[in-house]
Amino acid sequence: MSVRETILRHKIVINKLRHRPLSWIEIDRILQEQSALLEYNLIVSQRQFQRDIADIGSLYGISIENNRSTKQYFIQQDTEEAERALDAFDIFNLMRLGNNGSKQIVFEQRRPRGTEYLGDIVHAIRKGCALYFDYCKYYETEVEHRKLFPMLLKEVRNRWYVIGQDLDKDSLRIFPLDRILALEVVKAGKFKAIKVDPETLFEHSFGIILPHENQQIEEVILSYSAFQGKYIKSLPLHHTQEIVVDNEEELLVKLNMYVTHDFVMELLSVGAEVKVVAPESLAERMKEEYRKSLKHQS
Repeated sequence: MSVRETILRHKIVINKLRHRPLSWIEIDRILQEQSALLEYNLIVSQRQFQRDIADIGSLYGISIENNRSTKQYFIQQDTEEAERALDAFDIFNLMRLGNNGSKQIVFEQRRPRGTEYLGDIVHAIRKGCALYFDYCKYYETEVEHRKLFPMLLKEVRNRWYVIGQDLDKDSLRIFPLDRILALEVVKAGKFKAIKVDPETLFEHSFGIILPHENQQIEEVILSYSAFQGKYIKSLPLHHTQEIVVDNEEELLVKLNMYVTHDFVMELLSVGAEVKVVAPESLAERMKEEYRKSLKHQS
């Protein structure tokens, strides 16, 4: 059974159970009907369905339970992120399998490298396995062999990153998948795991760069042009974004976050459409970047 069929089956089961509890007989009938309608093999045994329940809980954070008195399955716990996760898997499989003959979905032509490792990394995270892989840094030519206990995957600007504990250096590390040359999933063995909360790890970061040691969260105030402000309102820079002023002249927003290189690059990408009001150190850093850019053009 293909990955596409498995994910499609997950979606059907979740959507049906969101409406009402269902018995196994009803679920089996629905999967048979959908198999005939969609021309996919979605039929599974009740034992396989139990594995589906475990996978749905792990992948989407949706808890499905069985009421033994009514002999019906029901969703006990749902998440707001579940629908987004399901949509993301759909898009990823379209991209991965190339099933886009209608051309109704247009993908970025600059395809990210390393996505072929996503399945293995997800498997390693779920099963508590380690990753052994060859890795080449952007600024070096020598290939390194790394051993990582993966904790989470993160997508930033069409690039995928795996974050975990480097088993040789015993520290938290971030690796872009497009610099991985070969990867193997192995048993993790015994080691003292670093405690990391995936939900708070990047809480005050902009992209993939974590703050350096002793770096402080700063209050950032930005003044956008009224036109650019429309984009910032529709897609906030950060979850702490707060609108201070919104009129025909400007959109003034306040954020609480670490000022890192990727955040500076984001501000530079809109040029004169944004002005840094605070902190002063960020304003000076922006000026310096503009000075260097002008120097390169001369």
